Amino acid sequence: MTVTTRRERRQQQRRQQQRRDTGGGGSRGIGGLWIGVIVIAAVIALLLVARQMGFLEGPSAANTIDVNSVDVSQTVGEKQNDLGHDHVSSGQRVNYPSLPPTSGQHWPSPAAPAPWGIKTSTLPFEVSTHNLEHGGVVIYYAADTSSAQVDQMRALVRSLQSAGFNKIVLEPWADMPKESKVILTAWDWILKQPTFDQISFVKFVRQHHAGSDAPEASVP
Repeated sequence: MTVTTRRERRQQQRRQQQRRDTGGGGSRGIGGLWIGVIVIAAVIALLLVARQMGFLEGPSAANTIDVNSVDVSQTVGEKQNDLGHDHVSSGQRVNYPSLPPTSGQHWPSPAAPAPWGIKTSTLPFEVSTHNLEHGGVVIYYAADTSSAQVDQMRALVRSLQSAGFNKIVLEPWADMPKESKVILTAWDWILKQPTFDQISFVKFVRQHHAGSDAPEASVP
């Protein structure tokens, strides 16, 4: 083999190595980068959804009170007139005299009641009124409520449910009257909070959860 041939072969090998470094290897590097970006974006999206659904609590959630230590000897809330508890056809709208309702006509099963827990949108009143009929407490907060306070409410709801007060619905309400930030409802009872107050929040739930005023308080 001549010197010239060996030199050419070495040059050819170097060119092949360069093509591998800048070609296939580069493509794999770019492909790996895109996969990493997609994975990170997916994780962020899942975290945002989880936070919105209330599965992740912000730092403020730790600032909630002990729901079992609240004195409930004095009744909180205003008694409302009972409007009955007749069923209407699912999908039929009810003209409630005031909102949010604390009694009245509502949709039957299976359209209502809704599963208990934290919601990210407002249920139809014809649904949530059925929740009240079963002795539940439906809590509304203004749509512009700070994320810190929403976190606190969600933490309180979880604590109350863990303490046995499981029939709670917490949801935002875009049409909240300006004079209120939080409204708690039970069958024939309402509590309007101009500012979020943890103590009366917990008192209302503990006093009216599965209360005797609800027509079907024993239903889960």
